[in-house]
Amino acid sequence: MQRHVPLLLLLSSCTQEAPYQELFDQGIDRYMGVFQPTATRQADDVVQNDFDPAQEDGPSAPMCYDGSPFRVMTQDRGSDNVVIFLQGGGLCTSELCLAIPTAPPGIPPLDITDPDLQANPVRDWNVVYVPYCDGSLFAGDADIDDDGDGAPDRQQHGLANLSAALDVAINAFPRATRLLFSGSSGGGYGIIVGTPLVRRAWPDAELSVMNDSGVGVVKDGDPGFLTRLIDELNAGSVLPTSCTDCLADGHLMPVVGWQLDQDPTLRVGMYSSYEDFVITQMFLAIPQADFRAPLVRETDKLLKAFPDRYGRFLNNGAQHGSLIGDISGVLGDVPPEFEMFSSFITIGGLEDTKAGDVTMGAWLGSFLDDKDWQSVTE
Repeated sequence: MQRHVPLLLLLSSCTQEAPYQELFDQGIDRYMGVFQPTATRQADDVVQNDFDPAQEDGPSAPMCYDGSPFRVMTQDRGSDNVVIFLQGGGLCTSELCLAIPTAPPGIPPLDITDPDLQANPVRDWNVVYVPYCDGSLFAGDADIDDDGDGAPDRQQHGLANLSAALDVAINAFPRATRLLFSGSSGGGYGIIVGTPLVRRAWPDAELSVMNDSGVGVVKDGDPGFLTRLIDELNAGSVLPTSCTDCLADGHLMPVVGWQLDQDPTLRVGMYSSYEDFVITQMFLAIPQADFRAPLVRETDKLLKAFPDRYGRFLNNGAQHGSLIGDISGVLGDVPPEFEMFSSFITIGGLEDTKAGDVTMGAWLGSFLDDKDWQSVTE
C-alpha cells in the first residue's frame, strides 16, 4: 500500500535547520569569503598564499599577532580527499604570553603531511597546512594594548586567519569528498572552533576530525579560567549560547558533544597522554598528576553519548602530540622560552606514538576507514 507523507512534514523536512546554524546566526562565519590572498607563489607543487595586513583595509584582516603576514599552504596530490592541518604553538594573553608570533613559509616535514611515510594513512591526500601565529587558539578577534600607549601590542585575529585559510582550501579543493580536519596543541583547540566552518564550506563531504593534544580539557572546576580567556580574546561567538552548560566544569568537551549532536555524520577522534607536559605545565600551570582524572571523565561522557562517532587514544607519560614527528620548520621565530622548554618536551609521531601495541598511524587509518575502530587506552 502506498504511503502518503503529510504536507506539513514534507515542508518541515525541507526547511530543517542546517548544522551549527545557531553559531552562524551569532556570526562565527563573519570572515568567511571576506579576504583574498595578497600574494600567491608556487614552489614545485606547493602553493603559498600570503595575507599581508599592510595591503588590507579594515582592522580585522588576517595577520600574525606581531602584525606580520599570515600565510596558508596547499598541495594538490591529485586526490578527492583533503587533510587540513592546524599547527599549534602556544598562547598569548595578559597572564601568559608564550606563542609563535610569525608564520614560516612552506609545509614543514610533519608526519601527517609526509607523502613518503608509509605509516601516514593520508600520505596521498591533498594537503592544506595552516600555520599558527595568532596566539589565540584560532579563536581571537581582538587588538589588545597591553602597555596603554594607544597602539595594539597583540593583534589576535585567529578567527579571521582560520576563515581565510578555509577560503583558500575551498577554492583549491571545492569538490573534496572526504575531509580530515586535524590540529595539534593550539591547533587542536582550533579545530574545536573551526569544525562548524569546515562543515559550512563542504556541507556534503564526509568529515572526520582528529584532535591531537588540544582536546578541550582545561582547568577542572574552574570555568572562570575559560571565560576570562574568551572575554579577553573577544571569542564569544565561537560558543553556542544555547549550550548553557558548555563551560560549567571548566572544560570545552561539552562543546564537542554539542557539535556531535548537531552534525549526525561527524566523527571525532582524539589523542592525549595522561600527563601532557605542555598542556599541564606551560598552558594550565597545574600539577601533571591532576590532568588524568578530568581527561578520562570528560572523554568517558562523550564515549557514552556517541559510541560510534567519538573515540580516544590515551597513553601513559607526558608526550605532547602524535601527528607531528619532526618539529623542524614549524616554529620559525620563537621566544627564547620555547628553547628552554624544548629539553622537557616529547613530541610524538605516527610511528612512535603507541598505546599498548597500537600505533597512532594504524589507529588513525582505522578511524578514517571505519574498520574495527575502537578506542585504545593504557
